[in-house]
Amino acid sequence: MKRKSVFVFVVLMVFVLSIVLTGCGEQQQQQSGENKGAAETKTKYPERAINVIIGFAPGGPTDLIGRGILPILQQELGVGIGITNMPGAASATAASNVLSQPKDGYTLFFGSEIMSIWQTMGVIDLNPTRDFIPIKLVSQAIPVIAVPPDSKFNKVEDFIKFAKENPSKLRIGTAGPGTVPHISGLLLEKELGSKFTFVPYDGGRPAVTAVMGGQVDATIEMVQSMVEAYKGNKLKILASFTNEPISGLETIPAIGKVYPQMSKYLPYGPYFGLFAAKGTPQEVIDVLKAGMDNAVKDPKWLDYCKKLYLVPIDYSGEEAIKFLNDWTSKSAWILYDAGGAKKSPAEFGIPRPQQ
Repeated sequence: MKRKSVFVFVVLMVFVLSIVLTGCGEQQQQQSGENKGAAETKTKYPERAINVIIGFAPGGPTDLIGRGILPILQQELGVGIGITNMPGAASATAASNVLSQPKDGYTLFFGSEIMSIWQTMGVIDLNPTRDFIPIKLVSQAIPVIAVPPDSKFNKVEDFIKFAKENPSKLRIGTAGPGTVPHISGLLLEKELGSKFTFVPYDGGRPAVTAVMGGQVDATIEMVQSMVEAYKGNKLKILASFTNEPISGLETIPAIGKVYPQMSKYLPYGPYFGLFAAKGTPQEVIDVLKAGMDNAVKDPKWLDYCKKLYLVPIDYSGEEAIKFLNDWTSKSAWILYDAGGAKKSPAEFGIPRPQQ
């Protein structure tokens, strides 16, 4: 009987142990499946086409730059990337649309420096680092001042002299209030004592078209929007907003050389980059950033920048946030000090940049 009892006890222990081990195996298998599912969730994005909204009309600087880099990102991600132009309110309409969509990475914003001026201009209370995540800042551009091909002005000195002697008579077309072209014009007024009438358009391309057709006396716009027309003698470029001539366009005078009092603000040009709404999952941001990391190094993009006289940059993460905060501080206070802002940057906690 004793041996039988021992045998029964051993059988029972083996049975219990087998149940325990089976349960552990099932639990491990379940956990493994859950972990695998989580990993798959992270790598599933993107599963469908992405829509990138640009807040200016087709053909302007923001549009040209977006259409240069986004097809390369499309190749990196393996899904289609559609581009929607949504002009209005200095691109705030487009930005608001992006923020109203699900924060899943399928609606993105290709933005520019105007984001840094929205608050000071009283356009909308949005900030590029508070309300958006900068996935990648990809380039900066160089603004120039141009006149119609048959304009009597051949030198920037003659243009400025006339503007000083005939206040507000010269009409300058810009991409809209608070844009780099507008602020550049305000700087001419502030530092050189000239006075203009600014004519806003829904983007850089319409402003360029207007000056080519003689509808305005001049425009200040990015050089890449005008270089082909300049080479084709369809407009005249009087100066660049730089301290040194543009590489490859050395015949265009640098305004910082002509007017040294302008040099402290120069070079002054906008940034461009891809943004997601704040709250977009980090795993989605990581996928987009990895794609953009490769895109900005692609020879096609670097050739594109060279052709359009863009300055390629590669800022993301904390580096991009610091760049944007510094830019916002600089631009907001330049605009305010030049008398072109409705509200003080101090109202929004934007510090004055150190001189």
